[in-house]
Amino acid sequence: MNLVLKILYFILLGIPQAIFNPFFWVVLFIVFVQYKRTADFEEKMFGFTTTNPLKRVSSSLMYGIFGGFVGSIIIVALGVSIAGSGLAYVWPLALLLMLISPHLMCFSYAGGIISIFSLLFGFPKVDVPGLMALVGVLHAVESLLIYFSGHLNASPALIKDEKRGIIGGFIIQSFWPVPFILLTIAVGIPSGVEAVNMPDWWPIIRPQGLNLENVIYLMMPVVAALGYGDIALTRQPYKKSRESAVYLIMFSSFLILFSVLGSRINFFKYVAALFAPIGHEYLIIIGKKKERNREPLFTIPPFGVRILYVLENSPAERMGIRPGDIIISINGRPVNNIEDLKEIKALAPTFLWIDYVTPKNEKKYAEMTFYPYGFDSLGVILIPKDGDVASISLEETGVIKKIKRIFTKKPSS
Repeated sequence: MNLVLKILYFILLGIPQAIFNPFFWVVLFIVFVQYKRTADFEEKMFGFTTTNPLKRVSSSLMYGIFGGFVGSIIIVALGVSIAGSGLAYVWPLALLLMLISPHLMCFSYAGGIISIFSLLFGFPKVDVPGLMALVGVLHAVESLLIYFSGHLNASPALIKDEKRGIIGGFIIQSFWPVPFILLTIAVGIPSGVEAVNMPDWWPIIRPQGLNLENVIYLMMPVVAALGYGDIALTRQPYKKSRESAVYLIMFSSFLILFSVLGSRINFFKYVAALFAPIGHEYLIIIGKKKERNREPLFTIPPFGVRILYVLENSPAERMGIRPGDIIISINGRPVNNIEDLKEIKALAPTFLWIDYVTPKNEKKYAEMTFYPYGFDSLGVILIPKDGDVASISLEETGVIKKIKRIFTKKPSS
């Protein structure tokens, strides 16, 4: 059997083992809980949900399996081993960093810090190139999942902005249970285990302090939980998520490259260890800066009402109305706020004609017959002009920041 086909065969055998692992179903349940919370948020803010949590979970499951397969191929191709990777130190540190800020719960930060301590002080003793390569592969899989499915779970939201008042945007939160293959190292070939003779140049990531002539790599099915959180204010969710994915795959590619070099040249161990947290933080800073420097898409227009979201299979979608369009009038009656729309709905017209303007300032016309039941709902979410509405703040805080704010809060007079 061809070497590549044989490796793919073993990966395809291993991934189902990870899926049937009880922990995989625990991760899947956690994913469902997260999407259920999102649905509850939408119900509270708008009175309905845009998607079914079970539908989101099934989509995440399929993409997660796909991502796990691709990630397993990368791991086996590089020869990334968890032997000496120090994951037992990385996990607790990641949880502690989360108390400072939620976005710090990432192996780029925890793994980078552990690696730097290991290089400078010799403790904890970890295989820095192996750990950094593993972090790079996880981010590569994450970028792939973000590119193809990150935007699918975007939820519309009304956001309080200090300069513009209420604006519309999308909260992007995606989670994936990822079954994949990790490599571990053993001495000698266990009985009953089928071996594959790898080429002399393999592994690309060389384990530190081991004689490869006396070891064997074993495939071990594991489960990972990957997630992506972002907010889209100046671009549609699919454009925002795909841009994030492109930056992330560039970051992960450089991190893997530095790890490969670090397994051969000591200097690049330091480069990889520093690049992981600094490079990841730079991605976040760049993303926030771009959002600040661009104009939001869904602001309150000077006339009419702007549409933030259009429900699937709704009358608005069938009429060709899209997010960002501004409704000017319905049945010849000007629409300047949500109350105007409610008054038109109260008349239960059996025929609607809508004048609206697209984001490109194109004037358009749409019509639809509701006979014999009358018009009930367009199926849209509008940007309200009244400031007294349910909205969220973009302020990001961790537990430590909240505690600090309690003790520094000025007493009221």
